[in-house]
Amino acid sequence: MAMCHRISYLLENRHNVEFSMEDLEQIEVVIRSEAEAVEYIKYAQSGGFIGTQVLLKFEGWPHFDINVKGDRYHSTLPAGLMKGLVEYQGALNKAFALISDSKTSKTLSDEDRKNLDVVFRVKEGSSDISSDITKQLGVIAEQAMMHMSGAEIVVTILGLGIILSLAYLGNTKIRSSVESDVERQRLDFARSVVESNIKLAQVNAEITNAALTVVKGAHDAELLRLGGTVLTRPDIEILNRRTRALSDKHRIDGAFMVIKLHTTEYKWKLILEHPQFGQIKVDLYKSDEAGRVLDEIQSAFKKEQPVHLYMVASFKKDVLISASIVGTPTLGLLYTDE
Repeated sequence: MAMCHRISYLLENRHNVEFSMEDLEQIEVVIRSEAEAVEYIKYAQSGGFIGTQVLLKFEGWPHFDINVKGDRYHSTLPAGLMKGLVEYQGALNKAFALISDSKTSKTLSDEDRKNLDVVFRVKEGSSDISSDITKQLGVIAEQAMMHMSGAEIVVTILGLGIILSLAYLGNTKIRSSVESDVERQRLDFARSVVESNIKLAQVNAEITNAALTVVKGAHDAELLRLGGTVLTRPDIEILNRRTRALSDKHRIDGAFMVIKLHTTEYKWKLILEHPQFGQIKVDLYKSDEAGRVLDEIQSAFKKEQPVHLYMVASFKKDVLISASIVGTPTLGLLYTDE
């Protein structure tokens, strides 16, 4: 209730804040649950935190939690499941790099890596894997204060907390066969947050891949819980069948004709044509970086000329399934796909 009163007060007074870039009001916001994170994100999206420097603190949220049930899952972690945990750590490191406006996590210092290191705890007598990641998210939040406004910090860092706690997996390839109306509404809101932020979209792709590795490693489990998503044996089998035939991603840089360009609230939807791969549907999530890419695409579209793009594509049995734009020859490589 106290949190609701705090948000109401901030909303009523957000237009009365006088500030300069040199003297911003500092507000400390303590987050204890996903529900509180969602409320503060909504407040930031409505125009809150203007002229403020937001100091985020976390108590008891977010946390990482996986539980596996099956004959061979009693205080043991199969190698495939451990591989997924390693990938999760890599995704968290990449999140720090993205918040730091770095293109790759390879630039992290030894101290950064030490501060971001996640300790996974396995409950005795079970395969219940958990970790408190409040410290790691706090480290990333401190880094964000060097580059972002108050509202940007709240939306990006709290959105990142939702992703890292595996609360968003139901909106990805990994979803339970049973969902309530309340759950769908929660996931719809999370989708709007992730799809409107290129950094969150990139981290979410990494976390999803790590979770899929966990699912693959627990292929014979009777039940697998990833955060709030519960997968039964049939769910696990279906997911593994879907991902088994996917091949590695690789670059398809080249000249593309722009066939169609359509804008939505959070992204630009493109249809590009390539002489070898034919027509390709591409979503370009709105951001400053993506805007610069779009300028080149629009210019080529108006002139009815091909546009030169750096692209990463996923293939299944030599057939292109999806592709994403990662840069242009003039702008360079804007995003990495490690």
